[in-house]
Formats: sequence, C-alpha cells, structure tokens
Amino acid sequence: MGRIVAAVTCDVVKSQRYPTELRKTIDTLLKKEFRKVIKTYPEAIHTPTSFNVTVGDEFQFVSSKVEKVYELTIFYRALVALADMTPRISFRSSIGIGEIAVENKRDSYSQDGKAFHRSREGINLFQNQRFRGRRRTRIITGDTVLDETLDLILMYQDLLEEQWTRPQWEAIRWRLILPTYEEIAGKLGVAYQNVQKRLKAANWDEFSKGIGFIEKVLTLHLRKGVNANLTPERVYGRSTR
Repeated sequence: MGRIVAAVTCDVVKSQRYPTELRKTIDTLLKKEFRKVIKTYPEAIHTPTSFNVTVGDEFQFVSSKVEKVYELTIFYRALVALADMTPRISFRSSIGIGEIAVENKRDSYSQDGKAFHRSREGINLFQNQRFRGRRRTRIITGDTVLDETLDLILMYQDLLEEQWTRPQWEAIRWRLILPTYEEIAGKLGVAYQNVQKRLKAANWDEFSKGIGFIEKVLTLHLRKGVNANLTPERVYGRSTR
C-alpha cells in the first residue's frame, strides 16, 4: 500500500462575482494565506496550493496528516474570509482520502492516485444541481458507511459555517490555534468577554465537536486500514442495535 494522503480540491463560491482583473489578485491571495497554513501546520502539508489553469476558480492542495485535514481546511477558510476582498471570498472543498500513486510535491495537479480520484468525485458533485447552494465540504474515503456518516455531520457543519460573520471568523481563526479567550482577546484587541460572545454566537462549541468527531473517525479509519470498511459499531464506538 502506498502513502495515504488527503487531496483537497477547492473552488471559489460564485467566482463570477469577481471581475477578470481580480482573478490574479485572488490567486495571489490564496497562495499568500496558504503560507500561513504551512507555518501553522508544518507537518501536515504534502503539496502547497496549486491552480488548475483550465478551470479559473479551482485550486488544490495535499495534506499528509489526514486526520487534521478538516480542521486545517477551516483554518484556511478563516484566513481567506478575513482577507481584504469584497465580496468576501469563500470556497468549497472536496477532500479525497486514499493512496497517492504519482507524486510531485511542487504541483498537485500532476499527481495521481485514489485520493485525487475521490477528491474529483466530490468536486463534481458540487456542480450537480442537487448539491448546489449551502454545501461547502465533502470528505470521501471510499468506505460507504463512513462517507455517509461524514456527509451527515458535514451538512450541519456547513450550515453553521455559512452564518459566520467577519467578527466571528476572527475569533474562530485564533480559537483554532490558541487555548484561552484571554490570548485570543490579546490578538484581537478586545475584551475576553467579547471573544466569548462571538464564539457563542457562532455556535463554536457545537462546531468544534464536529471537528473532533471527524478527526476521531478518520484516525480510526487509518488505523483499521483504508480498505477495511467501518461498521456502524466502529464509527460510533457502540452497538447500533
């Protein structure tokens, strides 16, 4: 079995809102913000952001730390959402987990393997009329039970994320990497009660439980082997009967 990675294919939501002259600016911004992702998650990056020249609003990166890929993606979205751009930039992400057969750490689009095929499958689903709208994230592992469970969790995660305001994104951006409200307040220049208020309004406690659950089941998936299907008992840690 080859190396297991998470290939993350993304596309900018409603990219037609941005005039052609802003496209290069957006690409530059996405690369710039991803450098902050690399600095924050240095052990998790296999391939930095690459762009598909034939699809103007699409980009891709690869994570070698599969269990952290969803948290990492939310952090990246926070950075991009806080960039000085109107309308605010948001992007969908299809995360494919599996083997990598052909590697090129400089350009993800020249790589191949099950992770990339699954990521492409998810991004294509976003183009389907049934999946358009509020959905922002898919994770495809090739395990039917696990994929259905993840999709249900992500449906609610996406609904929460869609409602976040800029002040809430600011608090979440720092909450992902700082342990206390006081430290976050210091970064934002506000009282810690203000941080608490923002995170409560964003339903952060509930959202962070979703991040933790996804990390847990992906860790279990890797431990059991990516070709071993997870039963409901393995996913939930108990009998479902």
